[in-house]
Amino acid sequence: MTATDDQTYRRARTEEQKRQRLDDILDVTESLLDSGPYRAITLSAIAEQLGYSRANLAHYVGTKEEILLLLYVRCLQQLFDEMQRIDPTDLSVETPDDMRRSAITLAALVARHRDFGRIGALLASLIETNVGLECLTACKRDIVEVIDGASRLLVKWGLLADDASAGRFLLDLANYAAGLYPAAHPLPIQQEAAAAVGYPIPDYESALASHIATQLAGHRALQS
Repeated sequence: MTATDDQTYRRARTEEQKRQRLDDILDVTESLLDSGPYRAITLSAIAEQLGYSRANLAHYVGTKEEILLLLYVRCLQQLFDEMQRIDPTDLSVETPDDMRRSAITLAALVARHRDFGRIGALLASLIETNVGLECLTACKRDIVEVIDGASRLLVKWGLLADDASAGRFLLDLANYAAGLYPAAHPLPIQQEAAAAVGYPIPDYESALASHIATQLAGHRALQS
């Protein structure tokens, strides 16, 4: 990026420009997650990839954890947007086979949005401990809105009986994905140790499908 480009960056004032630059920051952070471990991501690395200075980056975000939290919220919104495009005729829980097929459909959707599990695994222990209360509250509000919308959709499809059950189901799914993702995507040293002793490494999407099917069956059994 040239000095002129950087000056243009600093002069940005409209909400549309700010949203675009924040999206650029999130895109770069996601690409860094794809290419290396969490600890390798720094504000300096993000700024360098963008061609910005650290000072310019600070106009939009305060910490890398704030960026990752915003990236998680964006992932949830994208997941929900895709969820709304599912053909409801492909989803049913009338028979055990129907339930398994529905679980496979939902698991594939979740697996396509890997930051749901990847960043979710870092939320409570790392990310949410290094962001301001205002940012955390705003993001939690956005997360609740997505969960509420997804809950209503599950009820509309007939997979669960009411919004409360659907909300618990989705929160359980988020927690399970957060715990499952690291186990299903071990680091090379972990893979080597697991191979040496025959320790099983779960397949992420298959494990999600089993969890979803079990949870759907359990919630429906409790409601009967």
